[in-house]
Amino acid sequence: MTAARAGRRVLRIPLVLIHLLAGSLVALLVLRPGPGRIISPRPMAIWSRLLCWILGVRIAVTGSPNPGSTLFVANHISWLDIFCIATVCPTHFLAKREVAQWPALGWLSRRVGTAFIDRGGGNGAGEAAAQIIWRLRQGGRMLIFPEGTSTTGESVRKFYPRLFQTGIHAHCPVQAIALRYPGSQGLNAAIPFVGDDSFIAHLWRLLGETSILAELHFHPPLATVGSSRNTLAAQTHRQISETLNGQSASVQWQPIASAALN
Repeated sequence: MTAARAGRRVLRIPLVLIHLLAGSLVALLVLRPGPGRIISPRPMAIWSRLLCWILGVRIAVTGSPNPGSTLFVANHISWLDIFCIATVCPTHFLAKREVAQWPALGWLSRRVGTAFIDRGGGNGAGEAAAQIIWRLRQGGRMLIFPEGTSTTGESVRKFYPRLFQTGIHAHCPVQAIALRYPGSQGLNAAIPFVGDDSFIAHLWRLLGETSILAELHFHPPLATVGSSRNTLAAQTHRQISETLNGQSASVQWQPIASAALN
């Protein structure tokens, strides 16, 4: 451990704890999730922006989120993805059930209206789909990670098409978000949350980083009328893959300081 990394952790740990406490108080006193009620995603967007500032995350954006009811899909690299995306695109998320058990962030995730999916058994996908469809039909926004797991960000895994059906049933567009964390030599190796990594260990690693750059590319929304879930999965997979492979033309990254909450 270098002195510089230790110093950054000393400064950031109290800020993170204070931020978690403040977020918990707001969630407890203001946000009241319940049946038939959609929690506004804007408080989470503001909280996420402050968290990214504490962690030294800079966000560059190209394109813009579709206004109104939209099913967003993105490649998945880390739990940090959620907060980077929420910073510029207030939306609710679908997360794996294990996230609900994480220290502090698990309770906050439940409180701000995150939907959860039980992977690998039962009717987890069906129950998650019902939640997503209901929220989209109420005019809400939802984001899913159709790879089904996090990756190193070097490539995009196959998109599972089942949850794309929710956009078709809700008659709302689907919009792809390509996400990457560039580093000095290719991709930032500290960001991926994969394998047996634990949340606390991963957070500890990020607290020592000098700064983190996250790039978000919002592709043009795709209409769902007359389309199939397999077609939508293939189209969004191609859009994201081409961007991450540098094949997308005229990508003009804009710093988060110039981007408003949409």
